[in-house]
Amino acid sequence: MTPKFSLVIGFLLLFGNQVNAQEETRETEDTVLKNRVVFSLGYTWIPAANELSETEADGGFFVPTVGFDYFRKVHERWEVGIMWDWELDHYMVNGDELERERAMLFALVANYELMDHWAVFAGAGVEFEKHENLAVLRMGTEYAVEMGQDWEFVPSFALDIKKGYNTWSLAVGFCKRF
Repeated sequence: MTPKFSLVIGFLLLFGNQVNAQEETRETEDTVLKNRVVFSLGYTWIPAANELSETEADGGFFVPTVGFDYFRKVHERWEVGIMWDWELDHYMVNGDELERERAMLFALVANYELMDHWAVFAGAGVEFEKHENLAVLRMGTEYAVEMGQDWEFVPSFALDIKKGYNTWSLAVGFCKRF
């Protein structure tokens, strides 16, 4: 064999291995699960509220909350999504005398994974309610515990900043990645 022929064969083998490695990389990229949905149950703490039947503030009010979230991975550590929460109670916000009954919050959020399983999120949205709709800024954090077969247990904590008052939410959810 001539040195030129050996060199050509060596390049072809090297190039062939690189093409094969690229195909394997594409296969693993295609299997990345880019979507996830979360169903959660929790409580929202409203420090400036009390039950509708009470006339004086007693230091806050807990409201049961149901949530549903959808996220789509757009980068290795970034997701964008929508969060929907539904408060299952009727209460009065002190000071503004703002009545709230079964409010529904929709927020568009960006989610950033700080490290494996732990993420922070922030976004904006609207809280719809029959008495008055309110703009909302939402920020929070969540931690995902893998359960197998693309399921996760996800405790989360969120702060909602609204006109006249803020709320804190603590929830536990179940996530399915697909």
